[in-house]
Amino acid sequence: MVTLNTPKLRCYAKKALFTTVVVVATLEVAHYRAQSQIDEALAERLPEAMKQIQAEQEEAALKADRESVLASWAAAPAQPEGRHIYGSLSAQFTFVEFSDLECPYCKRFHDTPKTLVDQSGGKVNWEWWHYPLAFHSPGAMLGAQAAECVAELAGNQAFWAFTGEWFKRSELNGAGVESAEQLAQLVGAPAEPFKQCLASEKYKAKVEQQIAKGTELGVTGTPATFVVDNMTGNRVLVRGAQTPQVLLEAMKQAIAMRDAPSSQGNPPAPAEASSTVPEAQAKRQ
Repeated sequence: MVTLNTPKLRCYAKKALFTTVVVVATLEVAHYRAQSQIDEALAERLPEAMKQIQAEQEEAALKADRESVLASWAAAPAQPEGRHIYGSLSAQFTFVEFSDLECPYCKRFHDTPKTLVDQSGGKVNWEWWHYPLAFHSPGAMLGAQAAECVAELAGNQAFWAFTGEWFKRSELNGAGVESAEQLAQLVGAPAEPFKQCLASEKYKAKVEQQIAKGTELGVTGTPATFVVDNMTGNRVLVRGAQTPQVLLEAMKQAIAMRDAPSSQGNPPAPAEASSTVPEAQAKRQ
């Protein structure tokens, strides 16, 4: 039987034990250093990774919000020659609305033509014309130009979604929205091109021309809606935030005018017969 009683064996045992301790200590130090390096690497990369994760989450949330907002305006066709039409392009009737994005009455009225168009089975569409009132500016004029920039960058459906969201988010009466840029991004307009478009005021002249045209046609306040018979070009002016029943009654008046002789003089209010709406809308057939 081998024992450690001899000095030589005890020496070997001590050396072996010392070697084992050294090896274990070395491994511990190596593990600690490796773990420290890993921790340092994670500490360096974690903020960037967290930023990327947060950005991806925000983008996913924005995409979901955008899809939800745009879905409400799915009936908006591809933008026709710079005009803003909601509903079928071959509709029998058009609601041509002169509107102000900062007008409380326009906000109240906004769902009325949309509902009628959605329920009409393609027989009615809705066209937007800008008429920002002076006492609602600069907010109203800014909103009108912003909507045009959105239409240019993201299309007709985004234009309608933008106007709808503006009404929901604005404090109205000229106060405007917290951020036109964020609202534009929500409906799909890229941030930097939108900022450049808005800063250029490239659509200010177009908005001013629509104001002038509305005034020429007898618009004095908003909302003002021309119910247009696209078979004849006849139109009936409906002033204010009226009910669906009033718009339907105006359609009946326009139909009744089909058999009436054209008047080139002073037509009775509210009907204005035998004239086309702005920019060749509702050409005679």
